[in-house]
Amino acid sequence: MSALGMSGACNQLAISPAEVAVLSSWGITMRAYAWAMLAPPVILVLVYWLLGGLILWRQGRNWFGLTVSLVLIIYPISTVSGVHDELRIIPALFVFLKAISVLGSVIGLAFLWLLPNGRFSPKWACIPFVCMILLFIVYLLEENSIIGLSPQATSLLMIPLIFLLLLGGGLQIYRYRRDSNAIERQQTKWILFGILAEVFAIIVWVLIFDPALTIPAGQPQLLAYLGGWFFINSFLLLILPVTITIAILRYNLWGIDVIIRKTLVYAVLTGLLALVYFGNVVLLQRLIGALTGIEQSTLAVVVSTLVIAALFTPLRRRIQNGIDRRFFRKKYNAQHVLAAFAQTARDETDLDALLAELACVVDNTLQPEHVSIRLR
Repeated sequence: MSALGMSGACNQLAISPAEVAVLSSWGITMRAYAWAMLAPPVILVLVYWLLGGLILWRQGRNWFGLTVSLVLIIYPISTVSGVHDELRIIPALFVFLKAISVLGSVIGLAFLWLLPNGRFSPKWACIPFVCMILLFIVYLLEENSIIGLSPQATSLLMIPLIFLLLLGGGLQIYRYRRDSNAIERQQTKWILFGILAEVFAIIVWVLIFDPALTIPAGQPQLLAYLGGWFFINSFLLLILPVTITIAILRYNLWGIDVIIRKTLVYAVLTGLLALVYFGNVVLLQRLIGALTGIEQSTLAVVVSTLVIAALFTPLRRRIQNGIDRRFFRKKYNAQHVLAAFAQTARDETDLDALLAELACVVDNTLQPEHVSIRLR
């Protein structure tokens, strides 16, 4: 989802006189600011098209590869064309842009239902999929004022549409657990990682630009706008097309399990450390203030920083073990088996017993069809 699409009818490039004054104090003109804010979405669209063209070149003869390439090529166009100002800007292209918007949304839904192998699973899933597409087309036509529905009819339309969307998600879980092979599961993980990045981008957008957070005017708001705009467009929204391309072309180029593990570990770790840090600062500031009468003390910041430095390594280890136990059980068990074997290898003096233990470790961690050990 492009930030241009998330902006809706409002223009996020527009800033108040307070932010204009800050730009002037920095020596930046409004024209330079506008070009800087325009560059990330343009680069984002070009990346979508480049990766879509790459998939079309490599997998264009495969109909699912063709569908994926169309998703990456049409999706950013359909997102931008969803903005409601285009009738005033380019009225001659109104029908064309709306058609692109509908087509992009339909292809995107088809991709989410058919990933990662282009087949419905189970086979009867094609029936609710067709129903969902028809309802979604009606919804898009009504939203873009091409057809007219009463508010009651629109509300009733949303009920089966939401149900079918949830059903599609449930069927993807069924596919992953019952019908996907090892390669398809890795591909699904890559694409899911990209979708979660899109969801996080929406959350950041709502917090900064909606805005759900009250940001003081002037330099704080300008920094929030610049940071949020570049973070969303130049990083978060680039993750989905990259992960889709990796899933389709080179799913095993990098280990997605490692990326997911590290993301979970450091996201939880950052949240906990930030909570501990600010909690310590507040408590120590109050304690020092009560003892000395000084409201702001650098001692509280120094002590809190030392506490965070001391907690980082043990807390990271505990979080990683907890995440491995909960989400990566096989890897967690394999690590414990290897650790136990290392202890046995240090203490065991009987060669036959050690070889038997080694064969057991290989069988538990790698799970081959046959294990044998030959000594020269």
